[in-house]
Amino acid sequence: MSYDFDKLIDRQGTSSVKFDLRKTFFDSDEVLPMWVADMDFETPDFIREAIVERAKHPIYGYTFRDDAYYQYIIEWFERRHNWHIQKEWIVFSPGIVPALNLVVLALTQPKDEIIVQPPVYFPFFGAATEHDRVLIYNQLVKSDNNIYH
Repeated sequence: MSYDFDKLIDRQGTSSVKFDLRKTFFDSDEVLPMWVADMDFETPDFIREAIVERAKHPIYGYTFRDDAYYQYIIEWFERRHNWHIQKEWIVFSPGIVPALNLVVLALTQPKDEIIVQPPVYFPFFGAATEHDRVLIYNQLVKSDNNIYH
């Protein structure tokens, strides 16, 4: 499989947070949209085809994560990181932002301090402050070779 990572796809006018809200957040459309984790590459054909194939079924009812779902995750971690994980360790989250908030609620109490190391994805700040936690900034420092420490 080969992918064209140089192909530019115009995302403006598609209700893209990354592109269409630059003026809202930064008072300018000229900001390079590197402030949010959003894919800039075309979704591979096999993924789009699988979604289209599933969408052909006439009912979109409630689904569950079957054993194959968990097995794939377990095998991926084994293959990529040599980590031996168990099915019971896997918890579903619909995205990183809900996961951040759930972790804060599960592992801390109101008024607890939470360290955030800017520059970082902006929802990290809200995950602390919106749940009455105390935000502690540990600003990363950029070295001469453009690496943050």
